[in-house]
Amino acid sequence: MNDEGQLYTIEGITAGVIMLVTAFTIFNSGLIYTPGGDAHISDMQMQQLGGYDALQMMDTPEDMSPLSASPLAEMIQNNEGGTEFGNTFSSYLRSGTGTTDIVDSLEFNATVYNRVTSVGGGDTVNSYAFSHSTDSPMSQLTREPAISVTRYVWLPDRPFVSGYDAGEQLVLLEVLIWRR
Repeated sequence: MNDEGQLYTIEGITAGVIMLVTAFTIFNSGLIYTPGGDAHISDMQMQQLGGYDALQMMDTPEDMSPLSASPLAEMIQNNEGGTEFGNTFSSYLRSGTGTTDIVDSLEFNATVYNRVTSVGGGDTVNSYAFSHSTDSPMSQLTREPAISVTRYVWLPDRPFVSGYDAGEQLVLLEVLIWRR
């Protein structure tokens, strides 16, 4: 008599118990179904390809001299947020993604934030609506979940809008993008 048969029997029983416990755990665990679970992928693509890249292209100066301002800085400085920003931003969105079905259903709302130093030494943050994609007030009230794209823009001079300090400054442009 040798003990090899007993060792194989114990090993087989242990493996069987492990397989049964594994099967029991798998079949008794809850199955979570999320409809449209991959919808966040298109939102990330819209944010990366559409928003960030469009703002980066708009904030790149046409010539690389240190004193030249970008087209985006000039739009903010000259308060050309309406159709000028809207047309340029929309055209960059269309050229960046390559799919017109998604881009044609995109809406956006752009807001500029700037810091103002008050006489008493404190700072306040001002904001104003810079541009939006449609003229319908209802499209601003009801919308799908939006993604936010921001960009700091350096302005070489004081803009033609009230509420800015004199001289150069850095402003924050926030664009909310959502699907209709």
